[in-house]
Amino acid sequence: VQTWDTHGSTFPRLKNDLLPPLDQGVAALLDDLEASGLLDDTLVMMLGEFGRTPRIFAVGAGAIPGRDHWAPCFFGVFAGAGVRGGQVIGRSDRIGTYPSTTPYSPNDVGATVYHVLGIDPAAEVRDRQNRPTQLNRGEVIQPLFTGRAG
Repeated sequence: VQTWDTHGSTFPRLKNDLLPPLDQGVAALLDDLEASGLLDDTLVMMLGEFGRTPRIFAVGAGAIPGRDHWAPCFFGVFAGAGVRGGQVIGRSDRIGTYPSTTPYSPNDVGATVYHVLGIDPAAEVRDRQNRPTQLNRGEVIQPLFTGRAG
């Protein structure tokens, strides 16, 4: 089953198959949370663990062009739970290869989730052998809530 892990035929698959139901589903979720009064207390995130290569390429002879996995730059969409909507936080270089502003990591996303839950991301937790470890080593993505990109 091929879903979002598109390498070839990326653009027609996104346009015709993947993005329309995603758009409809996310819009319905946000509308329902808003109508029920739950959006203020619910953090909605849509993201993956990597982006796609800045350059378009053909996977094989005669293949429809696509893009491969690319870890240095990826996107995330956040809503609810105090997130200030309508903003773009961060930029990449002109071809989308690397961040040109403050980069955020998966650990930062995790710290942000803990923050919204009211849990100190730097809290110490203990494992079954009572060994201490820090819950998370990221930083809260403050511009999501303040609207001021750092």
